[in-house]
Amino acid sequence: MSTVLKNNKKQLFDRNKLLRSRIRAKSVNLENKIYTQISNDISNRLSEINRLFDSVLIITKNRNFESFNIPIKDKSNPCILSPTYPFNFNNIIFEDEEMLPFNSNKFDLIISDLFLHTSNNLQESLKKIRDLLKPDGLMIATMFGSDTLFELKYSLISAEEKITGLTYPRVNPFIDIKNAGDILYSSGFKLCVADNYKVQLMHEHPLELIKLIRSMGENNYINLKKPPIKRKVWNMATHLLKEKSTNPNLIPSTFEIITLTGWKFHENQQKPLAPGSAKIYLKDVLKNSS
Repeated sequence: MSTVLKNNKKQLFDRNKLLRSRIRAKSVNLENKIYTQISNDISNRLSEINRLFDSVLIITKNRNFESFNIPIKDKSNPCILSPTYPFNFNNIIFEDEEMLPFNSNKFDLIISDLFLHTSNNLQESLKKIRDLLKPDGLMIATMFGSDTLFELKYSLISAEEKITGLTYPRVNPFIDIKNAGDILYSSGFKLCVADNYKVQLMHEHPLELIKLIRSMGENNYINLKKPPIKRKVWNMATHLLKEKSTNPNLIPSTFEIITLTGWKFHENQQKPLAPGSAKIYLKDVLKNSS
């Protein structure tokens, strides 16, 4: 296999390409089961926290963000940031979530919904979010994981190699959950948790999948020049996708959602148990169950 990649010190993602993708996404409005699943998951997580939040920042492209069901004291209070849609709330239209117009220690809850996977430096992005939180403030962040669009990715690679002899990165690379969790911990958050789940969809036509990707502003924004995909490549990739499907008339797609949660340090915060402080030992549990 001959892979066209350049060894240089450029950033992985071209932020200008990304911002143009988000601008185009404003004109695409369709039902998004990924957003629905994420909304339900965030709502469930917040329902388990016995706390009302005073100041909330939501960075999202999800037009149904109200279904997050945030336990907030003043329902008109949340500050909503979106690059793709003007919400009828305390809404700021911004160009780049890496340049947020806020001072430190401002919010006690920040929800970053499907943005961190576009960062060229995930650790720095997480540190910026941590700085915006008040002590004992909570961050919930969702991002696409490494299994996202793997069917499309490998079908395009295989088809392009067979037809042209060259392959290009046509699907954005995404981080795996282990590395995401390690970076979350190293960015200074406390009580860190990283988990994941998958949303699996079926499409009648490849254009249906492409439209979904475009509606989220997730077109390919890798910082690399590459030629357009040839029609023959698309046709073969479509055939390969259908071969992978449980239904030969439908095209499968997988979206892995990684969720990172972490708290900003506070002296009264719950602390993990010290090593050796356990009162019940595994050997005793095993002995009693035998």
